[in-house]
Amino acid sequence: MVEEKRKNVAERVGVQQREFNDSVKTRTLLRYEVKSGTAETEPQFNLQTFYLLGTRIDNIDGDTARKIVSRYVEENSGRARKIFFSNVHSICVAQRNRVLKYCINLGDLVLADGSGLKIGGRFTGHPIIENLNGTDFTPAILKIAEERGWSVYLFGAKLQVVERCCMLLFLKYPRLRIVGFHEGHFRSGEEAMIVDEINAVHPDIVLVALGTPLQEIWTSRHAHELKAKICIAVGGLFDFLSLTRKRAPLWIRKIGFEWFYRFIQEPNAKWERVIVEIPMFFSLLFAKKLFPRRLQKIIRERVFS
Repeated sequence: MVEEKRKNVAERVGVQQREFNDSVKTRTLLRYEVKSGTAETEPQFNLQTFYLLGTRIDNIDGDTARKIVSRYVEENSGRARKIFFSNVHSICVAQRNRVLKYCINLGDLVLADGSGLKIGGRFTGHPIIENLNGTDFTPAILKIAEERGWSVYLFGAKLQVVERCCMLLFLKYPRLRIVGFHEGHFRSGEEAMIVDEINAVHPDIVLVALGTPLQEIWTSRHAHELKAKICIAVGGLFDFLSLTRKRAPLWIRKIGFEWFYRFIQEPNAKWERVIVEIPMFFSLLFAKKLFPRRLQKIIRERVFS
């Protein structure tokens, strides 16, 4: 019994040490990007970038976002451009995960995702121009990819989900070049193999569906190694494309209540986002607006301790 407990403790310590080492590697890489200027923004497109609770948002419309993505794919920057989405969930996670915040803030393009940001942006004096959630924006990019002959690699979700996703994408976009896929369940030692698999097919677009914060951290850690034009962190997109999960009806999406529809579908998986993170998000916004900076820090430490 004692020996088994020691073994369990050793395994937990080993996992924590690997997570710590990975975070150090990621922070080191991100510091390099800041110093070398590789995490530049797009001034010619007038991004109107602002920070909500310290997390970046590029406040643009869908047409401008699609033009930027197209330019990224057609240029040859020598590295994979990183496209992320800021939403209530990622902003709340970023409050307690500094590595995630670094990754998002140093993305090449960070789009506003969700009705919560529309309310938060209006409250802080930065009205969101357009809700560019990944579930709608990414299929629009895939349509452009089909028209222009760009190749796509899918990385993430369970094996049966990503396989079905590929099959249905072939039916929806018959001329779309899907050059490979890999499930999202892997050991840390397999990351180099996955990068090699992606590089072997030289995709223009890599869709990374690992969920926040893993997808943003994985993309930031490996973007400089990938022989791809862009990586898009797409969260649970493959579940919707594979019809594993049903999207909210259009009228519910239009009134900004898709988050509640998803909560009804998966209460066990989504309860923390609804019951904890949404009140936390707006509490921090109110604190930022109403209280002095020193008191804001105390509130943040109490909330996230």
